[in-house]
Amino acid sequence: MRFRNLLLPVGTLMLCGCTSEPQTVDIYPVPQQIEWGKKAFSRPSSFSITGAESADADAVAALTEVFAQGEGVRLVIGERGDDAVASVASKIPDQAQGYYLKVTPDEVVIAGNDETGTYYGVHTFLAVASSPDVMSVEITDWPATPNRGVVEGFYGNAWSFDDRVSQFKFYGRNKLDTYIYGPKDDPYHREKWREFYPEEDAARLKALNEEAKRRKVKFVWGIHPAGDHSWKEDDNIATIRKFEQLYGLGLRNFAVFFDDVFGTHADGKKHAEYMQYIMDNFVKKYPDIESMIVCPSLYNKKWEPRFQPTYLEDIAVMDPFIQIMWTGNSVVDMINVEDMEWINPRIGRKAYIWLNYPVTDYCIDHILMGPFTGNDIEIPDMVSGFTANPMEYAEASKVSLFGTAGYLWNPEKYDAGTAWEKALVELVPDHTDAFRTFCTYNVDLGANAHKLRRMNESPRFQSLVDRYESYLYNGNAGEAVDAFRAEFVKIKDASAELLAAADDNRLLAEIKPWLIAGELLGSRGEAAVNMYEALVKGDNEAFINSYLTYNELSEKAAKITSRDFEGSIKVAHPRVGTLYAEPFLRKGVAKMIEMYKANSDYRLDVFPAQLLDNVTYKIKAGDHYLGNPDAGKTGGAPVLQATEDDVNPDRQIWRFVYDPETEGYSIVNAKDGRYLNDLCEFGTDPFDVNLHTFDVQPRDGGYVIINRSNGYLVYWEAEGDKVKRIYEPDTQTVFQLIPVK
Repeated sequence: MRFRNLLLPVGTLMLCGCTSEPQTVDIYPVPQQIEWGKKAFSRPSSFSITGAESADADAVAALTEVFAQGEGVRLVIGERGDDAVASVASKIPDQAQGYYLKVTPDEVVIAGNDETGTYYGVHTFLAVASSPDVMSVEITDWPATPNRGVVEGFYGNAWSFDDRVSQFKFYGRNKLDTYIYGPKDDPYHREKWREFYPEEDAARLKALNEEAKRRKVKFVWGIHPAGDHSWKEDDNIATIRKFEQLYGLGLRNFAVFFDDVFGTHADGKKHAEYMQYIMDNFVKKYPDIESMIVCPSLYNKKWEPRFQPTYLEDIAVMDPFIQIMWTGNSVVDMINVEDMEWINPRIGRKAYIWLNYPVTDYCIDHILMGPFTGNDIEIPDMVSGFTANPMEYAEASKVSLFGTAGYLWNPEKYDAGTAWEKALVELVPDHTDAFRTFCTYNVDLGANAHKLRRMNESPRFQSLVDRYESYLYNGNAGEAVDAFRAEFVKIKDASAELLAAADDNRLLAEIKPWLIAGELLGSRGEAAVNMYEALVKGDNEAFINSYLTYNELSEKAAKITSRDFEGSIKVAHPRVGTLYAEPFLRKGVAKMIEMYKANSDYRLDVFPAQLLDNVTYKIKAGDHYLGNPDAGKTGGAPVLQATEDDVNPDRQIWRFVYDPETEGYSIVNAKDGRYLNDLCEFGTDPFDVNLHTFDVQPRDGGYVIINRSNGYLVYWEAEGDKVKRIYEPDTQTVFQLIPVK
């Protein structure tokens, strides 16, 4: 298989990629076939339009919003079968949503294979005609992927009405045709799935569906009943009644979600029986229903052992009309050929992709503003649909979704860097350079449970670290000081520029907390550079003053929140530059403090005391000691023991090693030097900061210990003779850490 720019440098510049002939515009998504000629005419204010009476009304409206009907070059518009475009019928592609566009000095022809094709042809022409010099061009175009779009399926604050309207306009321009409504925290989608939407909410859904149709977007409404479905007739009837309400509002596309339910409610046979009931009593009742989509409980390969061995076989008997969703090899995964070759035969149809990117409901302190990369270019032929799950930040999601649109329309000609650059220009046209700088610092997801990373964050900063870090503390790094200062000033000034423009740009207003964090990152970096210069000069007062500035700015950064309004479902604490810049700062400041303390006793009181010294401890839960009875072996786990080990006491002694870069601890057994990992086991991995880092927090005269490796609050819990992980418990096990002298 072929990968497209899996780790593309974020700083890649946009390239003009269609032809060597003179041209002044880039068409996006890139057409399947395009041939440019010379200048056709200067951009007019009107055209003499022919065929508007029979052509798709939405396409004509999109055209006449920009160009008036009047004098000028003749413009012919219509769909296959219309008299107006009969002369070019043989040139219209047979594919659904395809179109043919030709611009000459004498005439413009926009001919769709269907209504959506005509609409897309209009938007391509509007791009061609956006230049003062309109070029001659012939385009034959169609989508490589069916059902391209977005599934609003994240946990957290759902998009607003205005968010969705803005999304539909964006989809229409960029040739995405599907929106699946499934926000986990809409009660009438999930907890109150049996109940009708109240009148006001129903009216909003109706209006959204109508707005989506105007943009040629299928509005798919989903229900999530499996968490408490009784599998009895009453709940089946309630399902049909709920669908009937949505049908009455004008919706014709529907979905059923069984995702994230387990046990008795994740029964493949019952799911198949339930879907057959829906087919018999709803779908077949209304011939104009366009689609029915199912997200199964087993929706990724990694989870297969959790379910009945026959789950996929059981749902494969569903009516062929039903499309089945799939996220790939794991919950969060990019899609490759092997994924599809594994799942498609098991469900007896082409899977419908639910891509969990750029969603951040599992890493909410981050926003993902990098290029859309990592999916095989052969995938469109292997799927029945492909939707991306976005962030709860609707406008910010467009940076990634812009790439999604280009990839799904024409993967062979998709270039992630070009698409990313074009998105920046379209979304923040007046401050693109600043926006580019900011976005490069918001690419990676940080350590997270699903292990997806993006290592192409802040490539210039990474290059500075690679070049200078090894000799930064030898007292002869003037060039490095200048380079780091310039880069910190760059991210500070870029963030400040975007903050000043936030009132006039909806996207920037949405991500304002991250812009503040970005500005503070730059200011903190400047303060750290000042610390370094003072340290080299031996200017203790300047060093302390710079440190106090750094510390004050760091405290401000730690207090930034996003979505902290009353009733917010999730509150984020924005983080910027976490892959390279932030760790470099923390590590560097800690190192400078260490060097300062070794050579000066001036105002040492300003530095915080470390919670635990880097010494050894016994770990005690109740009256049991944590020990390593199988010291020296491979794998295994520590054990809580009722008595102290007086034969090999080192087996019950643990070294807590503080890492200023992560502000966490590794925990190492004194007997054999093995690290405890995120599973509270020894494992077989070499030291990895993402697997072997823990928080230690004072609590009730002792300490709670928290795994840091997976992005969640996962506490150590004493259970029997084991230490296990427990996610966000109501109460936590308090451990005693007894220093060993």
